[in-house]
Amino acid sequence: MPCTGFDLVELEYSVPWYLERLRAGYKASSQSSDGSRSTLSRLLLWIRQQTGIFSTARMPDLTDWWIDPAVTWARQHGPWDIVVSSYAPYAAHLVARAVKREGLAPFWIADYRDLWTENEPFGGLFPFTWIEHREEQACLREANIVVTISEGLAAKLRAKSPTPVVVIPNGFDPDAHAGLSPEPAFSLAGQRRIVFTGTLYPQRQDPEPFLKALAILERESPGLDKRLALVVAGAAAAAWRSLLDRQPLPCVQVHDLLPRDMALRMQRDADALLLIDWNDPTAGVMTSKVFEYLPALAPIFLIGSPPASPLAAFLKQTGRGVLLPDDPAQTADFLRHWLSAPESVAIEPDTEFIARFSRERLALRFLELTLAATPRQTARAA
Repeated sequence: MPCTGFDLVELEYSVPWYLERLRAGYKASSQSSDGSRSTLSRLLLWIRQQTGIFSTARMPDLTDWWIDPAVTWARQHGPWDIVVSSYAPYAAHLVARAVKREGLAPFWIADYRDLWTENEPFGGLFPFTWIEHREEQACLREANIVVTISEGLAAKLRAKSPTPVVVIPNGFDPDAHAGLSPEPAFSLAGQRRIVFTGTLYPQRQDPEPFLKALAILERESPGLDKRLALVVAGAAAAAWRSLLDRQPLPCVQVHDLLPRDMALRMQRDADALLLIDWNDPTAGVMTSKVFEYLPALAPIFLIGSPPASPLAAFLKQTGRGVLLPDDPAQTADFLRHWLSAPESVAIEPDTEFIARFSRERLALRFLELTLAATPRQTARAA
């Protein structure tokens, strides 16, 4: 991203040698095929996926060793008018708290793009969970304003924080597709493509009913993969492959992480975009993926929505999507009809409502919040 109008400082930091060696071994093993991964690598991957440790979400994490260098830098270059920290990593909040405690900045905004100790996918690891709860309570008490992305998450933060909590959601870049190569992302003609890019949390998101619908279509129509493909790409490729081990589907193509411009081209050229809802509507989770999909032209197929889903309600307001039933047979009926008459799945985007979620507008809201809460003076933000 362009770094104009502000200074970007990147601080090097080192971790203990034994963690560095462990990270190097884990990285090398993780890049190999599943069958050749070491037992230790598989164990570490399982622990990370279950608890969130060493993935910036929960304690401990390698960014713990960044805290002291960051506070030292702020001390050497301060004082500051305001400090803003954003989770994740949680280390950002601990740096901001230290900056305020030392009197280097009188005002602190703590931004939660996700929850910390109540993080839905990652439950943490005892006894670090006890330390995290203590540290977060101090952060919520000492911050001047807390910002988060949805009313659901805000309610959880308000229940344990005396600090005002403001909702500023995630957003999208209206120019995300500008400058992309005009070369089509897909080459096979005559094939309709449903694209999913991003992360999958198997413990909270369930794509299986959709895969079962595809299996119904494949049994009915051998060679379906010549007419339809579900194209999946992202860090959760292993989770998708595990699902396909139980239900092989030739029409599903799984890719690992791709360059961002390629993922955007896939979204741009898709015939439909797949979105998987959170199975607990009370969690208040609003995946940022829905915002990333908004600039594309294809309809968004939302699956796995429970009653009272905030994501389903949002998609309805935008006019960008179709809520598919959990019943595989009904979903297969829908896909069969869509394949034969794609024009019948019409969407009517509410452009005025969608425009509220451009990153520029949301950034201005954050700026207005900051200016309203701090002295009217030229800010040097840490």
